[in-house]
Amino acid sequence: MIKCPNCGAGMYFDIKAQMLHCASCDSMIPVSGYNNDINAEEHTYETTFYLCKSCGAQLAVPDEQATAFCPYCGNQSMIPSRTGIFETNKIIPFRYTKEDIIEMFGKYISHKLFIPKDYRSQEGENSFRGVYVPHYNYRVDYEQGTFYTEAHHDFNKGNEHHHVTYANEVSTAGGYSENIVRDASAVFDDSFSAAIAPYVHSEAVTFKEGYLGDFYADIPSVSSNVYSGEVTGEAVDELKEAIEKSTVKKDIEHDFDDDKLAKVVKTSGVRADLYPVWFMTRKMKHGRIAYAVANGQTGKMAMDLPVSKGRFFAGVFIITLVLFALSSQLFGYISAGVLSGICCVILALSLTVLLFAASRVYKREAGTISAHFKKPESPVIGKAKKKLKNISSVSTLVAVAFISFHAFSFIKSVRILPALPVIICLVSLLICAAAMAGIILLINSDSSFMKFMINSVLSVAVIAACLILNTEKPIQDYFYVAAAIISQAAVIVNCLSVIGLFDRLCTHPVPDLFTRKGAAQDD
Repeated sequence: MIKCPNCGAGMYFDIKAQMLHCASCDSMIPVSGYNNDINAEEHTYETTFYLCKSCGAQLAVPDEQATAFCPYCGNQSMIPSRTGIFETNKIIPFRYTKEDIIEMFGKYISHKLFIPKDYRSQEGENSFRGVYVPHYNYRVDYEQGTFYTEAHHDFNKGNEHHHVTYANEVSTAGGYSENIVRDASAVFDDSFSAAIAPYVHSEAVTFKEGYLGDFYADIPSVSSNVYSGEVTGEAVDELKEAIEKSTVKKDIEHDFDDDKLAKVVKTSGVRADLYPVWFMTRKMKHGRIAYAVANGQTGKMAMDLPVSKGRFFAGVFIITLVLFALSSQLFGYISAGVLSGICCVILALSLTVLLFAASRVYKREAGTISAHFKKPESPVIGKAKKKLKNISSVSTLVAVAFISFHAFSFIKSVRILPALPVIICLVSLLICAAAMAGIILLINSDSSFMKFMINSVLSVAVIAACLILNTEKPIQDYFYVAAAIISQAAVIVNCLSVIGLFDRLCTHPVPDLFTRKGAAQDD
């Protein structure tokens, strides 16, 4: 693709210098100063393509490369001798080097205790690779015209409540909006493209093939028409925001007619741009793939983080010992009946967690092939949500601790301890039954969750047995101890299922472009 004009060896794009660098004679030339007679016209040139035999992804490959490693499915194979025309308009060059991304990735996962040990290595096939991912960049024109909107204002004055309706005449002088962006690759997961957005569009430059030196480049495999409705919707949202900002009164609420506003909006053009992404693909033992991606311009990262079952249970064991020691000091001796009841509560909660984990997997995988690019959230709103979440978490913990302490004090004062194990088991059985009902609903939507009926039946049966045991009240304590052990064994079974679901949630299926519209259909 890119040959050194001095020695004929291959050149690569030096990210730090933002120039082409020859590894053989150490020559450096500006990308804009590199000319190649292969170019047929501006933004178009002939190059070698790689069609992944595993998933069907179609990529332009780096210089002098005899084998290709597909960043989407992790398959490695020989590059077939085939060429084609590669066409694009603008490109955002890489700003962060591979070494920068590896360092950032290492710092991030160093605080994650439950990540598998081998996941921390970024060598060989597990290393980051630079990929230019295609994105459609739309231009939207706002036609000149006049239309009417309504707005409402509610306020209290003295003892009276006032509701005022405004009829606004809005005139648009025309104009346009650019940089409405959508992912143009059928292989790159839209959740990742949204997670590492936004890009600084002002740094986009006219495409020159020199920028592709030593990097992969994906081929647009989604029609630009797929996003026409979303682009119009985003342009309408921008128009709403402009109208609200131009309103003199800032405390009124607008009633917008989206269909009316959409008539003012018209998509006038779209171009295919290339955006830089650092991509790491990790094949997991269960046949799925864990990804780590980073914005090659800003360094923003998103990644799948699988869980090591050994590390998880070691951590849970340590936490259990600490909680047992604290509870022994705070509440003194716990009777065998109460102990079995507490174990039932833990079992019911573990089945509830299993339900929520399965629900998240279902929601995520129900939209796996979606093509939605979420508009980046405002930093102010993001910080406010994070602060509110932290306050809510702390408040919840304080409230639970306060209520729990006084509940135990009340139970001791009214002398209902003999009936406490039965009450605890009964509440646990109700929680477990509700979780079981939720799992049944999931099974009706997706039969792959049928295996979790075993968890539900086992949990309900164990808690029901503990309820009967505490109702009959045998004298020997070993009955209660055996019930506690069995219930905790059921908890372990549920925890293993939760970890399996979490690994499923934190990994992705191997992409298969042969079975859906994408680059493979071009052949």
